[in-house]
Amino acid sequence: MVVVGTRKRSLKEYVRYGYRILLGLLFRTRLDQGGSLLRVCGRVSVSKAKNAQLIIGRNVILHKDIGLYLESGKARIEIGDHTFINRRSEIRCKEQVKIGNHCAISWDVSIIDTDYHQLIGTESTKPVFIGNKVWIGCKSTILKGITIGDGAVVAAGSVVTKDVAPYTLVAGVPAKEIKRNVEWSL
Repeated sequence: MVVVGTRKRSLKEYVRYGYRILLGLLFRTRLDQGGSLLRVCGRVSVSKAKNAQLIIGRNVILHKDIGLYLESGKARIEIGDHTFINRRSEIRCKEQVKIGNHCAISWDVSIIDTDYHQLIGTESTKPVFIGNKVWIGCKSTILKGITIGDGAVVAAGSVVTKDVAPYTLVAGVPAKEIKRNVEWSL
């Protein structure tokens, strides 16, 4: 056993970490810009139109079966430093999806900046902005044109149809404010 800090880690854990770093290095070939220590924990699907941009920051973790879909030439997905995205989550982008630093995105989350079809008199695509240190619970959906403020928490199963103020907990379908001045930690 090797001791790092106060927690003992097994050789198996170090091998798994190294393997994920290796997958991250291979995955970087699909990025327009990528930070160091990208860890990929399985298959990540990327569908990218010509001239679209995929930018991932430092120390990001992408779990298996994530889908990143850049569906137009002007599409841009940015994922900030120290953010992790869990299993089976999808980001579908025709214009822009920007995720801040230190975010925790749980499994089965959908982030979409488009309706794919347009109602007459409405815009079908609007950018999505997710601030720093945002926690998005499992099976939540973030719809087009949404801004989620720094430190906000989106409860599991929520459908976010309106902007979320910083340090606010929202829940439900559609998501409504439950509590202000929340703080969370890993």
